[in-house]
Amino acid sequence: MIGFLQPLALLGLLLAAVPPLLHLLGRRRPPTVLFPAVRYLAATEREHSRRLKLRNLILMLLRVAIIVLVVLAAARPVARVGRGGSHQATAVALVLDNSLSSGAVVGGSRVLDALRAAARRVVERITADDRLWLVLADGVPQQLRRVEALALVDSLSAWPLRLDVGQAVSVASQAVENAGLSGREVIVIGDLQATSLSAARVETRVLALEPPPVPENVAVDSARADPPVWVPRGAVLASLGGTSDRQRGVRLSVDERDIARAVATVGSDVALEGALPAQGWFRAAVVLDPDELRADDRWWLGLSMGAPAAVRVEPGAGRFVAEGVRVLVEGGLARDGALVVVSDRLRDGTTVLVPPADRALVGAVNRALAARGVSVRFGDVVEGEWSVDGDVASVSGVPVYRRHRLSGDAAVLATAGGEPWLVREDDVIVLASRLEPTWTGLPVSAAFVPFLDALLNRIAAQETWIVRSTPGAVAAMPAAAEAVVLPGGRVPVPADGRFVAPLENGVFFLVGGAGDTVGALEVNHDPRESRLDAATPAQVRGAFGPQASVLGAAAFERELFGGARRADLTGGLLVAALLTALAELAIASFGSRPHSA
Repeated sequence: MIGFLQPLALLGLLLAAVPPLLHLLGRRRPPTVLFPAVRYLAATEREHSRRLKLRNLILMLLRVAIIVLVVLAAARPVARVGRGGSHQATAVALVLDNSLSSGAVVGGSRVLDALRAAARRVVERITADDRLWLVLADGVPQQLRRVEALALVDSLSAWPLRLDVGQAVSVASQAVENAGLSGREVIVIGDLQATSLSAARVETRVLALEPPPVPENVAVDSARADPPVWVPRGAVLASLGGTSDRQRGVRLSVDERDIARAVATVGSDVALEGALPAQGWFRAAVVLDPDELRADDRWWLGLSMGAPAAVRVEPGAGRFVAEGVRVLVEGGLARDGALVVVSDRLRDGTTVLVPPADRALVGAVNRALAARGVSVRFGDVVEGEWSVDGDVASVSGVPVYRRHRLSGDAAVLATAGGEPWLVREDDVIVLASRLEPTWTGLPVSAAFVPFLDALLNRIAAQETWIVRSTPGAVAAMPAAAEAVVLPGGRVPVPADGRFVAPLENGVFFLVGGAGDTVGALEVNHDPRESRLDAATPAQVRGAFGPQASVLGAAAFERELFGGARRADLTGGLLVAALLTALAELAIASFGSRPHSA
């Protein structure tokens, strides 16, 4: 069985048509001579013409043969020899990509099944003189004996992880370079997702098996609750990604019960609105209709329902604020109390602070902020017309006519004219404008009551901690979280707050010092794993360097272990081309000698 390592070079065989074309163009008929005196030369001319035609035909065939032999040599033909595994002692690092995407189903079987079978054939050729490292989706090289590697490959499943193949090739290359053996190879067996490649130029030879075909795929790329705390209604904003343009059914499930449904396409966002049945925390998921890759059809998130904010509005906040809060109380979205105070003075506890109507009081308010340790300050008043820009209850675009300039290191929640308009620092929320029509168009717009709802229930009154992570990654936990509730029980959060997320997707609640739930750890797949398109051979060489090759199954088998199962025919073809060229030269030189009359 013969194959070619550089099959594109075979296009050069088209050049073999040049000598025949030149031969045909060079043919000419001798002129007819009618003089009787030269008729006796006819027989001699016919004999010479036959010899000349034969010589030219031989030269043409030799020149065609030279071109064909050189082109075949450039294509690097190899022939499979025998079935044995004899090869020099080799340090082999096998990168077997069993990341989430390998769980895709093609033709009724998983992609991982084909990858495991190919990896097993490689491991079976390992001898006692070789050294083997196996790099799986966690990116950690394991040095194994042949029997151990076979057992691990046979038991392997698709892990909910993302493998950076570039990093894996880098660590694999380091392992074989330090092995001290003359033979060194990095072997990559996976679906070669374009999104998994990163630059990893190495000197070691890299052999990648041509990836199997992959299906179209649609996935949930992200989802978040809006607002974070529902009272009792809210929405989940989800985004779909993948490679299919077909519409897909999407549903929001809370404790395995669907509460909202919608239809969406890849690249679109969808809002799933619903209500929670009671106060407290719930495990929820945005779920797609299943396709050939099930592992990315679900996105987990924690939902919380709290009591409406207890609000006290002081006269200095203005009559529009008082009227808006009254509407919220009547609608069950707020209640009378003092958990949140809306005022033009700084109060104990959580305060929504609006600028004082009397500018003479601004200095006193700034001094109270300084005494509280809050960096925000009211500055000069500027007038003009600007639009609010911020993701707070759809107030973007609302006009602002008058505002204080705000300074400090607070978190900016909304801007006007490119400067802070709504900020938060600790338990103080500061507005740059009074909520009156002479300052902003918000009080007379339809967005005013929803804005107050978000301001009181989402920003001021309730604070939840949602920590988002991928399986096995390190997540930064809030100071209020002392433990994470996992299926096996509570696991304490380390003192530095760095917690390793579980390897399975899901929602895991955070527990505070009093034993109450203070937030949720949402563990979901990496959206890049949902892009199943394979990298091209040129992209692989660009990532791993010129020593990398992407080979079909037959060529891959031949090239393993330095080409132990192939005989390279390139040298023989070049020798044959040289001998043919010498023969062509000899015949051409002999035929050009003058003949005696």
